Amino acid sequence: MRNAKTLEIGVIGCGSMGAELAGVVGHDGPGGIPGARVTALLDVDAEQGRALADSLDSHPGSFTDQAEFLTSGDIDIVVECASQVAVRAHGEAVLRSGRTLLLMSSGALMDPELSAALLSASEETGAQIIVPSGAVGGIDALRAVRADLDSVTIVSTKRPAALEGAPGFAEWEGREITEPVTLFDGPAAEAVKLFPANVNVAATVSLAGIGSERTMVRVVADPESPGNVHEIRANGGFGEFIFKLVNRPHPKNPKTSHLAVLAAIESLRALVNPGLRVGT
Repeated sequence: MRNAKTLEIGVIGCGSMGAELAGVVGHDGPGGIPGARVTALLDVDAEQGRALADSLDSHPGSFTDQAEFLTSGDIDIVVECASQVAVRAHGEAVLRSGRTLLLMSSGALMDPELSAALLSASEETGAQIIVPSGAVGGIDALRAVRADLDSVTIVSTKRPAALEGAPGFAEWEGREITEPVTLFDGPAAEAVKLFPANVNVAATVSLAGIGSERTMVRVVADPESPGNVHEIRANGGFGEFIFKLVNRPHPKNPKTSHLAVLAAIESLRALVNPGLRVGT
């Protein structure tokens, strides 16, 4: 049975990811999220926010001001589809208002000070922080064996165009890359600083497993990469896991995988509609 109350959704970030997620809220069918509607949008780009609001059947309010966004209606769940910067700007306020926060930019949680502030706000109000599995699989398995893990490594391979603009790609900007180049090899805590728009995968895996200092990450630029490729290897007393995902980049945002927004949609669908849930 569907929730009697229609859940009100607020979306932070009205770019390609936020638009795709907002577009399926309230729709029936295999890809939709019935039982909910988008009530409010928040984006630093007023024009982008208005354009998305005008395209949605629910005609949500569009805001650039955080306080106006949070007081615009009876929002139940806020979905962050923007960036680590947006999490720093709005995450604590969302939680202190008592709303559930579905957080796509998991790399923000690698900042100990920010993570502590968000967790403190969550504990004080009882509001949940939910991190979707994003562009990887196997998160449920990592959580299940986290106490028995000895090592976790991730190799993330993307085409150079998907890495442009990242601090860790600075020395390669404007240079032709004709073969695979390792741009970074070290702990996840450093990887998310150097590639903030590219390796939320590393943050999510770290949170599920043995933490950002012990989770090792290699970032590779490969002009022949078939997509955004993530290979995860985990070892421990339980045995060994090896996961490899070859993801298509999002058609409007090559820096991330299309799977990332689909995972967020599924997480939101599970929150909105009760019933059978497998693997979570």
